[in-house]
Amino acid sequence: MHRSVYELLPLALGPHLVHALAGLMTAVLWRSPYGPLSALLVLLPVYLSCWVFARYHREQAAHRATIRALVHAVDIKDTYTRGHSERVGRASVLIARELGMDDRRVEGLRFAGILHDIGKLGVPTRVLRKDGPLTPEERRIMELHPEYGHEIVRGIGFLDEARDAILHHHERLDGSGYPYGLSGSRIPEFARVVAVADAFDAMTSTRSYRRARPVPAALAELKRCAGSQFDPRIGGGAWTVPCAGTAGARPTPPSRPTNRASRTYRVSRRARGRAAAGAPRALASRTVRWPGPPGTRPRCPRARSRRSPVPGRPGTV
Repeated sequence: MHRSVYELLPLALGPHLVHALAGLMTAVLWRSPYGPLSALLVLLPVYLSCWVFARYHREQAAHRATIRALVHAVDIKDTYTRGHSERVGRASVLIARELGMDDRRVEGLRFAGILHDIGKLGVPTRVLRKDGPLTPEERRIMELHPEYGHEIVRGIGFLDEARDAILHHHERLDGSGYPYGLSGSRIPEFARVVAVADAFDAMTSTRSYRRARPVPAALAELKRCAGSQFDPRIGGGAWTVPCAGTAGARPTPPSRPTNRASRTYRVSRRARGRAAAGAPRALASRTVRWPGPPGTRPRCPRARSRRSPVPGRPGTV
């Protein structure tokens, strides 16, 4: 949800107003009986607060850059869920606003939604990219990713409640979830919000083993599971409007050549073609008129074409 103009205007004009007031105060105090000393004593706190404010914004920019780098790493490893983290983050923000959370908690939920699957960096690639259902052993490995994610972000101080959401977003209200089987109010509120956003996007996105569900079917499934898997306060209707607005984006299946090896292969083929362009070109048999009777023309053996490797196949770890 984009901020309104009335929210952005003070942020944009704030620094300019501070500098204008500082200049005005300098001009007034300079002509006072105390002269430059009074101007220094009054304006020093103003400039100090401006410095602290600028430093805060630089730290926030660094935080956002850190989040983007982590999400990009997950998208590279698990190509089928590319964009999933960003969509879950947006849906989590919209649900949080529907629930009336303040701006600080809304921002924390955005971080939680974006980073909820960061633990997949610790899951073998062959499990993440497997075509078809997982075996019991592979599912056990996959269910470790919330704990991996919690360990990865443990030292990032600004995440606060988001760390609990990363660890518990697969818990269920009836206690049948993982990793710890928490139930009811023992599940952190952030985790309950991210669980709804995650489930909605997973159902409405194409995966390697199934097609995407229509939005109405996904919403009906969420409503059916409210009270057993999801918080009824969230799964009972508060999410319907905000989550429906996030549907429509679909991850790109990993069937197109996107890795570096396939790009190098295509470039080398083009280079060989350009190099051979200057060489004498032999006429194909079909371009030469056969002098003999019809039907006696010999057939040339068809060369087998070389196919480039399919980059989307599951790799090994």
